[in-house]
Amino acid sequence: MSLPSTMPTVYSEGGLSRYLAAIRNFPLLNPAEEAMYAERWREHGDREAAYRLVTSHLRLAAKIALRYRGYGLPVADLISEANLGLMLAVKRFEPKKGFRLATYAMWWIKATVQEYILRSWSLVKIGTTAAQKKLFFNLRKLKNRIGAGEEGELSAEQAAYIAKQLKVEPREVAEMNGRIRGDVSLNVPMAQADTSEEMQDRLVDPSPDPETLVSDAQDRERIRDALKNALAALTSRERSIIEARFLTEQPKTFDELAVMFGVSRERIRQIEARALQKIKSAVGARLDAAPLPPPSHCPWRRGRLAGRVLGRTG
Repeated sequence: MSLPSTMPTVYSEGGLSRYLAAIRNFPLLNPAEEAMYAERWREHGDREAAYRLVTSHLRLAAKIALRYRGYGLPVADLISEANLGLMLAVKRFEPKKGFRLATYAMWWIKATVQEYILRSWSLVKIGTTAAQKKLFFNLRKLKNRIGAGEEGELSAEQAAYIAKQLKVEPREVAEMNGRIRGDVSLNVPMAQADTSEEMQDRLVDPSPDPETLVSDAQDRERIRDALKNALAALTSRERSIIEARFLTEQPKTFDELAVMFGVSRERIRQIEARALQKIKSAVGARLDAAPLPPPSHCPWRRGRLAGRVLGRTG
């Protein structure tokens, strides 16, 4: 999105006050104005409309960005990333869905700033699962709550408490705390005086062994064949519904399928349930009642179909 060059920018910590004063001059939009500008942008690519939407929410972006100042990154970069998230939100905003731009933009702004922090924080890649992100962005707050030192190591009890609060393993808490404290050379000697071991001597290779890799590949192939044959045994309508519900990038809802097939929503649900039961029976027979691996090993997209066949919510 290309916006007019009249948008204010902040280049350093010293210019922050001037930037915050400048963005307060942009008027806020009422719901009707916001919907009008959003429609002009979506329907006609009106850059002036996009400019109005972005500048009216610069205060929101700055407010969110400043919450992350404690991570030691330049405030100008944080605000720049927040503004980028805001522009992405404006680009995708659909006012007809019934919510305000600020509500929608908050998610994009936070996500963009957090991704920037994760990219910039360490030379050692920090995990990007939802649980690891939650751990990274909440660890300092919880350490302060229990009185743990900012730079010190966590005791086993402290790590266990934080792990319970964030629903992760204590080991993950200890690892993340080490990363937040700073990158450590793998050649640093261990603390014990009676050993010459270095940090790298205690590292464990987390990759699976060759036997596990072969076994997983065989499991995937068996499930692929079993599901393929089970799908082939369905009627054309059952197969179309299963594919639309589980095997596409954007699964369709019961309501959408009801319109497509000209039946009720409840009828679509019944057909899906019957088709899933057929697949479950066929897969069980095909595999001779052998236990299925978890959905994460399933070759189908996101493992959703395998999860339902196993009787999970997936």
